[in-house]
Parts: sequence; C-alpha cells; structure tokens
Amino acid sequence: MTSVTLPRKARIPVFVVLLIVAFSVVYPVVYLALAAFRSNAAYLRDPLGLPSSLMMQNFDVLWNGYGVGRALVNSFIVVGSGLILQVVVALLAAFALAKMAVPGGRVISASFVSVMLIPSQVLIIPVYLLLSRVHLVGNLVGLILVYVATGLPFAVFFLTITIRSIDQAVLEAARIDGAGFHRTLTSVVVPMAGGGIATLAVLQFLTMWNELLFAYILLPNTALTLVTPAVSQIGTNLVGNQPLVSAGLIVTALPPLILLSFTSRYLVAGLSAGIGK
Repeated sequence: MTSVTLPRKARIPVFVVLLIVAFSVVYPVVYLALAAFRSNAAYLRDPLGLPSSLMMQNFDVLWNGYGVGRALVNSFIVVGSGLILQVVVALLAAFALAKMAVPGGRVISASFVSVMLIPSQVLIIPVYLLLSRVHLVGNLVGLILVYVATGLPFAVFFLTITIRSIDQAVLEAARIDGAGFHRTLTSVVVPMAGGGIATLAVLQFLTMWNELLFAYILLPNTALTLVTPAVSQIGTNLVGNQPLVSAGLIVTALPPLILLSFTSRYLVAGLSAGIGK
C-alpha cells in the first residue's frame, strides 16, 4: 500500500515498483507449481507451457520413491522441538537480562552479539566431533540440540530488546500484587511481548526449516533425513527431470508459505517494533 501522505503523481511509480517486486517474487513460485504437475516429456517440449491436466505422478514418486513423506515428519519433529526449546530458554534468559540485576549482564549480552557474528559453517567439524563422542550423530536429538544452541544467541538478543521495552512500572505493579517470577513472566511479560515472541518463532522456524549443512552431515541415515536434504539429493540424481525437482521444491516451500500467509502482519509488526526500539 502506498502512503496517503504521498502526492497522487508520486504514488503511481511507487505502485509500479511494488508491482514489479511482487511479480518477481510470485512468478518463480507459480512457475514451479505449474511445472510440478507436468510430465518431463511435456516440459521438455515447452518449458513455459501450461499443464494440460493436473498430474500427481511427480508427488507420488516423491512420496513413495524418495521418502519425502517420512522426511517431512522428521523435519516437523526436529524443527518443532527445537523451536519450543529455543523460545522457552531464550524467553527466560532475555527476561533476566532485560529486567533483573544479573551479575555480568552486559558482558553476557555482548557475548551473544559476538557469537552471532560467527558463521555456523565453521562450527560443523567441532560440532560433529562433539556429537560423535556422545553418540548423537545420526540421531534427531543431536540435531535438535545443535539447532537450539546455534539459534539461541539471536533469540536471546531479539527477545531482550523486546522485553526491555516493557514499562518497568507494570512489572513493579505485578510484584506489589504478589506475583512471583513465573507469574510475572507468564501473565505479564509473555502477553505484552507476544508480538516479538511470534516474530522470533517465525524467523527461527524458517531458519531451521531451510537449514541444509547440519541436517545433511549429522543425519547420514536416510531413514532420518529431513526434507531439505532429501530434496537436494533428488535434484542431484535427477537433474534432467525438472518437474520432479519442482514438485520437491514446492513440497519443501509449502509449510513456510502457509506459515507466512497467516503470520505476515505479525511478523512485520514485530520487526517494526523491534527496529523502532
């Protein structure tokens, strides 16, 4: 939407630019969706053509031939468990750092920011060696712990900023009314920081769902593979079958697209509030 404060003549080029950006985002998704319902022979004859009928063969091959259904279940288990643990731990840590007199609180907060600057790729060898010593390589629990540990610095940093914006007088009033630590956290902090928590949950879900390196290396067992490594293997083995690859990409992108369609306004509001603070 263009701003009502802009002159009418200025709104037209802004609208045109936004329309072009929207088309550039929507077109690849529509193209993949149309290609996913076509046969490889029809695609090779006319890559830009429309499907004459909706063929489900590609999805059947993914589901039964490449175990994408099982990979989706594994992904939901890992991402769901990791997200719950990450948000709970980050919420407790952020509340302490933002509203309590924690010894060395500034140093702890600065350490979280510094850890965020380290690329996760450089951790793969020490993480693999550590998990192999405790027999968690090839185990969903090991990957869940890795996702929680690598996502906590940003999660604590983000929620600390969000909770810091809550008026201290509200917390003091809750304390006067007899609310303890847990009651204040659940009845005051969580409702008031709900937008920021929802925003963090969406961002971390997308990060873990699309992650490939740790999921590919730490889960060598094909029965435990996640959906992103499974689809990447399909693209490697059958690079000439673009409709099958397109079907795999659509299956992978569908959960994030559904999530974003329901939470986009909360995501924008949460990010805007965080930037404003």
